[in-house]
Amino acid sequence: MLLLAAAGCAHPVGPARTFGKYEGKATTTASAALSNVQTARLVAEAAAKGNVFGPYASSVVSDAEESLDGLSGTFGSIQPPDGRADDLRDELDQLLSDALDHVTDVRIAARRGELATLDDTAAALAGDAEHLEAFVEQHS
Repeated sequence: MLLLAAAGCAHPVGPARTFGKYEGKATTTASAALSNVQTARLVAEAAAKGNVFGPYASSVVSDAEESLDGLSGTFGSIQPPDGRADDLRDELDQLLSDALDHVTDVRIAARRGELATLDDTAAALAGDAEHLEAFVEQHS
């Protein structure tokens, strides 16, 4: 029973001891965020073509939104080891924040039933994906 209770609690992440370790965690976070952004884009495009029902689109995009929010929170709990890591953190925080805002816009539109134009709403996600991919490439 105690194990189940502990599994449901958020676990803070400790410090990364070196810039390299921190950069690795940032890259892993950005890769996971990229996956969620691409999922939201794919569903939005499918919905706009009439290939996905509204409740499904809403559910998938909502899951992507929750995952992005969790990634942001988890990464934010990692203690940066130095000033370079602070800069890296600021950069990734902005990328995650932008992506989360845009996925939220898609979720809202999907729940409103605006499926025919969902790809237009999701257009900003292309830039988010590009920036996250560049971040991953730069820091891998």
